[in-house]
Amino acid sequence: MIPHGRDAVDAQGACAILGISYKTWSNKGGASAYGLTPFAPGRRKPLFDRAQVEAVRDGSPIPSRGTGEPHPDDLLDEQDVADELGVAYATVRKDHSTGRLSGWTDVCGQAHIRRATLTEIIAARPGRGVGGGRPRKHPHP
Repeated sequence: MIPHGRDAVDAQGACAILGISYKTWSNKGGASAYGLTPFAPGRRKPLFDRAQVEAVRDGSPIPSRGTGEPHPDDLLDEQDVADELGVAYATVRKDHSTGRLSGWTDVCGQAHIRRATLTEIIAARPGRGVGGGRPRKHPHP
């Protein structure tokens, strides 16, 4: 999750801000060598807070990311959406690829959706027993 009001950069962007090559970044041990933590640890492509990367570059203290309270403008990735909805990650990936979940934006090559947009889409879905499914069997007269 990228908290509202924060800009995200990937490792390549962090290298550009720090003025180093990606090879130097990886040889030194990546983000941990610079005291940076990604927004969502454990993701395949970690994203970092631009303000924190700039603080490391300038030699100033690393600013905090905020309260961590949910906000309608937070950006959620597919794994965050799966956790939020209580469904499997594969379900969210399929809904995203088929267009059932629309409103995604690209952040450093990764799909993200605003928390408010997700809430609107889920609220607009029909409830249980509405349309679809197998027709009922009717007894013959």
